[in-house]
Amino acid sequence: MIRGLYRCLIQLHPSAFRSQFGQEMLLIFDEAADSWGTAALLIDINISLARQWLFHPQLWRGVAAIIGGILTLMVGFESFIP
Repeated sequence: MIRGLYRCLIQLHPSAFRSQFGQEMLLIFDEAADSWGTAALLIDINISLARQWLFHPQLWRGVAAIIGGILTLMVGFESFIP
């Protein structure tokens, strides 16, 4: 069950990272689960997940687009305020 959760967390990584390291991460989980403990591995993969999305360039373009859209809406709504 924990391995399935770990596998799902691998799937949440960006596709380029997942295709390059996904199988290796699963292999490391299988080898290290007994010695490290599954909790430590789950913490590690969550840190990896946050790091990959935080530094993923597509994320920042999306955030910039959303902020730009919000600012555009705010400026547009000001013209309707009496």
